[in-house]
Order: sequence, then C-alpha cells, then structure tokens
Amino acid sequence: MAERSERFALLSRYSKHYVEKYNIKPEMNLHKEQNTAGNLVDSFTLPVCYDILEYYFKVAESPSWNYFAYNAEKILHGKLDAEQDIIDRKQRREKAKEWLSE
Repeated sequence: MAERSERFALLSRYSKHYVEKYNIKPEMNLHKEQNTAGNLVDSFTLPVCYDILEYYFKVAESPSWNYFAYNAEKILHGKLDAEQDIIDRKQRREKAKEWLSE
C-alpha cells in the first residue's frame, strides 16, 4: 500500500501542473482522492506516475484528475508509443540517408 506521503505527493504534483496551466487551484477533495492516488502509486510507482502526469499535461487539451486517474494506463501506453515512434523515425531517416548516399 502506498504511503500517505506518496499519495499526497502525487496529488500535489497534479495541483502544481494544474496551477501552471490554468493559474487557479483545482477544486478537488484531497482526502477523498488520496485513495485513487494510492491506487495509482501502487500500480505504477510514484516516479512513473510523475512521468505519466507530466506527459498528460503536455498533450491533454483540458486535463482533469478523474480522466488521469481512470486512464493512466492508456496515457502511459500513448507515451510509450510516442517515444517508440520517435526512435523508429530516427532509424528510418538514418537508413534513408545511407540509401541516398549510395
């Protein structure tokens, strides 16, 4: 089970990103949402949750805690797919350069 400090750290990080994006604090009951945050930390570990959260705020048009909490796995898969796509494109460019230089 996730430590209380880890649960509130994730919620605090979410709040920080939200304030940076909207310049207002999110309206959420921290004590109610700590169980959801604990489940996320148990499932992914805190550093991975931070990475997913950061990526989510970069790509989401209007990020919300509920969407993040219930779709974290989908967001993680999207992040990994995007990273793999960057690697694949780099490899293809290198192969194209080799092919054109022949």
